[in-house]
Amino acid sequence: AMAVNMTSSAAPVIHWFRDDLRLADNPALHAAAAAGPVLPVYIHDASGPWAPGGATRCWLHGSLGQLAASLAARGLPLVIRRGEPVAVLAGLVADTGARAIHWSRAYAPGESAREERLRAVLGDRVTLRRFAGRLLHEPEAIRTGSGRGFQVFTPFWKACLSAGDPPPPLPVPALAAWDGTVASESLADLDLLPRAPDWAGGLRAAWEPGEAAARDRLAAFLDGPAARYRGERDRPGVPGTSRLSPYLHFGEIGPRTVWHATRTAMAAGLAEAEGLGFLRELGWREFSAHLLWQFPTLPEQPLRAEFAAFPWAGDATLLRAWERGR
Repeated sequence: AMAVNMTSSAAPVIHWFRDDLRLADNPALHAAAAAGPVLPVYIHDASGPWAPGGATRCWLHGSLGQLAASLAARGLPLVIRRGEPVAVLAGLVADTGARAIHWSRAYAPGESAREERLRAVLGDRVTLRRFAGRLLHEPEAIRTGSGRGFQVFTPFWKACLSAGDPPPPLPVPALAAWDGTVASESLADLDLLPRAPDWAGGLRAAWEPGEAAARDRLAAFLDGPAARYRGERDRPGVPGTSRLSPYLHFGEIGPRTVWHATRTAMAAGLAEAEGLGFLRELGWREFSAHLLWQFPTLPEQPLRAEFAAFPWAGDATLLRAWERGR
């Protein structure tokens, strides 16, 4: 179902878009749509330890443009703001009288501290609701027999498989727009695209960001390369991979959609070994997120403490040779 130009004067529910830049299979958005008129918000925060690189910024520009167009087709604006998200959200609540904020859970270091700040600042003024949606299984759900998180992939993946299929993906919800107005920056204001020189021509020629392109990419993969996936995915001269990584990263497609589409293809004749070989790669994505949630120091410190004393060779000449394939 798709609601076009439905508006409501009821207080809005803010859906805080993050790396979940899609309308389908977005549990936080789905619940917001059921709760009242939706105010979709994207907050660009370039601070923090991992500033996005040029290709990431370029992709984000395209992805936000596609998302804004999808929302506009349903009569909703995408409100774009810059700054520290908790402060920006507090300002939006003051400006709009929003009664709730919905968002998709993230797992990187600092996320739980940010959520605590959000609850401290706004918890007594609005309903705050966090939803799963970026992973097949939440980290709390996949544990060893002793109740800890896994640190080795194979037993982790066995536990994921024995947990069964994730819930089926949700359709695009019927969205009603809030009839109030609130200031927004333009996508151009975020200054995400390269200039002088514009090096991104090859990126634009080879890739198309956005939710629709993600679904097309998945369908094309399952219709062709998936049947030869295990043998061809490691051969650089062959287009043997799914090429879904950036779409999954930005949440233009959710892993549950990929999972169930692959299971459907297996039921229709895709060899089980090929289908499971591909799903296992989703498992590595899952494993990384679970580890990062469990060990927030992982970006700076090794998982096994003894590797902190690893005898690295600081040889600039050898490094340059390696960079050039020599």
